[in-house]
Amino acid sequence: MPSLGLAMIVKNGAKSLPNCLASVAGLVDQIVVADTGSTDGTPQLARDLGAEVFELTWPDDFAKARNAAVAKLTTDWVLILDDDEELDTQAREKIPALLLGSGVGGYLVTLRNYLPVRLCEGGHAPSVRPIDSAVPRAENARSYADFDLCRLFRRHPRIYYSGRAHESVDGSIHALGLGLPSGNFLIHHFGHLSCSAEELKEKDQLYLRLSHLKCKDAPNHSQAWIELGLVEYERFKNYSVAIECFKKALALDPKSNKVPYLSLANLYLEIHAEDRALELLSRVTMTGRQAGDKARICRDALYNLGRLKECRAAYVRALAILRGDPRILSKLGLTEVRMGLKKSGLSRLRAAVKVAPDQVEMHDRMIKAFLLMNLLPQAAEAAERVAAGLPNPANILRAAVIRAQMWDWEPARSLVKQGLQMFPNNQELLAVSAELEKKTRAVAV
Repeated sequence: MPSLGLAMIVKNGAKSLPNCLASVAGLVDQIVVADTGSTDGTPQLARDLGAEVFELTWPDDFAKARNAAVAKLTTDWVLILDDDEELDTQAREKIPALLLGSGVGGYLVTLRNYLPVRLCEGGHAPSVRPIDSAVPRAENARSYADFDLCRLFRRHPRIYYSGRAHESVDGSIHALGLGLPSGNFLIHHFGHLSCSAEELKEKDQLYLRLSHLKCKDAPNHSQAWIELGLVEYERFKNYSVAIECFKKALALDPKSNKVPYLSLANLYLEIHAEDRALELLSRVTMTGRQAGDKARICRDALYNLGRLKECRAAYVRALAILRGDPRILSKLGLTEVRMGLKKSGLSRLRAAVKVAPDQVEMHDRMIKAFLLMNLLPQAAEAAERVAAGLPNPANILRAAVIRAQMWDWEPARSLVKQGLQMFPNNQELLAVSAELEKKTRAVAV
């Protein structure tokens, strides 16, 4: 029977490492952990759990780190996990047979990323699926996104990782003429559920730096520019830099990869350049899920441009295909309210909120509809629910302003006061608070 080794790079993984290694217990013949500077006792814990541990100075390159860990293995096959991941229980039954495959260099594995939100925006949004139950460590997850990547491969001197960030062994496997079929098993990833805001910020900064270095290393590699563009756009909102990255990616590879078209078009919507989004997407034909995403962007562009009849027809067609999709339902509802179809529009908006009550965008459209219909009390109540569920200065100010439009000075003042308890130095809240104090004093006189 071919042997199997687990290779890991870890830093401060003491909390999650025991569960990770327990998921492969009895399946792997060797465990190698490359520790890149832990301060929480991870190295000794890993040794106690049966791993061979070596210290690795972080090389600012995920591929180099992965390859260093793999190089310590002596097994026939390699399994890759991070400490915040676990191998699915059914994988234990499937992997032994996979190791017997001939002409195969590795297997694509489904990495299931559990998320704390029901839906999400950005490049990964088309992959997100709501979830009602999950494995125990993901009990707080509201959705998941699946991605296929190679995490099980032969240990071979010419199979190796490349890429400082978003590292992959796929290219080296294809170069050998070996197969890379689906392994048909899951790896569960829990990192998004446990990271603090500060940890997420640090990860974003790391990937930004590595993505810039990756483009410097391979300036003619389209995928490197796509990855950098996505980081600049989605994580840092550096629109001008992201636009140049996507344009470079398209110049290098205008046909085979549709991601830069979709990402750039999404970006154009955010900066209110809808005509540019429509023109860009008119150049390319897409199929499957990407075609659906293209259609969504075009519908949103038509809405923003005020071409409501065209927009409504497009949303109705989309809803016939994706029945019950809360985003489409919500956007169709607000479009109808703007067209004067108030009863139908409100019904759709309420249905969307019922389907996805934890999604701020559903409530946002409902608030906009109430304001368009001059239903200020309903708008105020909806805005206050959002401010309570997602307390930030913008949401609090919106709720307070709606109350002020109704001359409900005391509720408006109370909202701003609560906001200042959470955000005491916010200049907009301070300014509105001062204005409301004047109003309440005037009313009292």
